[in-house]
Amino acid sequence: MAQLIITEKDTAARRIAEIVSGKKYKTEKVYNLPLYTVEDGTTYIFGLKGHLLKVDFPEDYKNWQEVNPRDLINARIIKTATKKNVLKALRKVSKEADKLIIATDFDREGELIGVDAANEVKKVNPDIEITRAKFSALTEEEVNNALNEQELPYYNLALAGEARQDIDLIWGATLTRFLSLASKRLGTRFLSVGRVQSPTLCLIALKEKEIREFKPVQYWQIKALLKDGESEFWAIHNRDRFLDNAEAKNIFEKLGNKGRVDKVESKKIKTPPPAPFNTTSFLAASSAIRITPSRAMFIAESLYMKGLISYPRVDNTVFPPSLKMENILEILKNQNELGIYASELIAKKRFKPTRGKKYSTDHPPIHPTGL
Repeated sequence: MAQLIITEKDTAARRIAEIVSGKKYKTEKVYNLPLYTVEDGTTYIFGLKGHLLKVDFPEDYKNWQEVNPRDLINARIIKTATKKNVLKALRKVSKEADKLIIATDFDREGELIGVDAANEVKKVNPDIEITRAKFSALTEEEVNNALNEQELPYYNLALAGEARQDIDLIWGATLTRFLSLASKRLGTRFLSVGRVQSPTLCLIALKEKEIREFKPVQYWQIKALLKDGESEFWAIHNRDRFLDNAEAKNIFEKLGNKGRVDKVESKKIKTPPPAPFNTTSFLAASSAIRITPSRAMFIAESLYMKGLISYPRVDNTVFPPSLKMENILEILKNQNELGIYASELIAKKRFKPTRGKKYSTDHPPIHPTGL
């Protein structure tokens, strides 16, 4: 039985080809796109280029001047190919297949990409069987488990992704046309409105307004440079800022050239270990070490494609009981910087992970899967 595995990107297709073939696969080109074939000739792996289809309005609604923006709200939505050569290649490679296995990322977008592809395949191969290989990391174990335990596609998840697409189109197109026509900003000067960009623009505008309306206030501070043997440290008056120069001068003049520490208080603070990474906390931590979110996400996705970390687009901060922490520590014990800590935890048999407040069942928190 011939089976075709489709992925979201070529890098994932090549990685799966390496796993299922033991790195013994052939590569050929179909409409200048790579198709990977396992040596026995029964399994083919093909990588798409993201969304195969995009949503749009029919041609009758394209004229901004003649169509009332209100009419777009209930207009029929059609789907058109984003990249025609990808669609042609997919139809060609799927014609003789008995089974189509969706191996896209397991989230709304990934499921929609897979289901859209499956619907296009059915047009040229109506009797093809369609299944889903669900995994959270491109590791040998996860991919093989997913292929051995195939499921049906998650159609409701795909429909959720499709609803988001439709809302983006209706919201964006209707309000973009309305505001552009109302302000007579047409052609290249049109005013773009979007579900995400408009609230973001509002936040930026409010912040800019706050900056412009800010009125600087002059203030004074009293600081002392204190020495303890060879070490020095700065201390600041407990009032922090004085708005009255005379008051600050009055206090300053009462101070001598020397100060004395009368009392030292100390206390212990118990700091809990950090919660596991989801996408938001990962990007926040990356920003803290001056890696931009876009760069951090690019790095994370590259590591995921190489089978070195789990899927990086996730809300979850709670590890499922099925994920064995000892296996992760066994990977990390061979790492130069983390090995000593991983070995210590293994020796103490401390395998219970921390947990955050956000729990979902789609993917586990971001974690290492290889070195």
